[in-house]
Parts: sequence; C-alpha cells; structure tokens
Amino acid sequence: MTTPTTITGADWLVVTEALETAGWVGADDNPLEILRKNGAVWAVSNDCGDSQLGAGGWSVAFPSDTPVVVIVAACLAAAGQPAITAETTRHLGVTPAA
Repeated sequence: MTTPTTITGADWLVVTEALETAGWVGADDNPLEILRKNGAVWAVSNDCGDSQLGAGGWSVAFPSDTPVVVIVAACLAAAGQPAITAETTRHLGVTPAA
C-alpha cells in the first residue's frame, strides 16, 4: 500500500480533484480552494496548505501534515457519503488493501 499523501503547498489540489470526483462543487469565486456538498464546506485556509471542514455548526481544522486520505474521508462523511470510490482513490494515489 502506498503511503498517504500529506498536503504541502499546492498539494491541496489532490483533495480538490478527489472531492470533485465525488460530486463536490467549487465556489463560483474560488472553485479550487472552496468546495461544497450537502451543506458541508471544505476550504484551503492559507498558503501553507492548512484547510478546514465545516458543516451544520461545527468545523475542524486540518494542519498541512494531515494525510490527504484523512481529509477526503472526513469531507465525504460530513457530506453524508462515507464511501471512497475507485475514482476518488485514483486521485488520492493510494492502493486499497487487498
């Protein structure tokens, strides 16, 4: 199994691509850094790669060293779709355990 990618610099694009394949939609004014689905919002916080996820009155901050797969899994769960599809997995660059 490949080691999960952590966010460094512009690697948040991996999260963006994975979420888009899961049906998340980018904000009109900042489509690559703010994505929404079913009331959940994920956004890049700063140039260091930190990000945040919020839904229904709660939020969680992800430091830049958080594995990408953790961020994507949290986002999917927050949007009510807790399954990582094969297409999403391809964007994450990880191989599922057999």
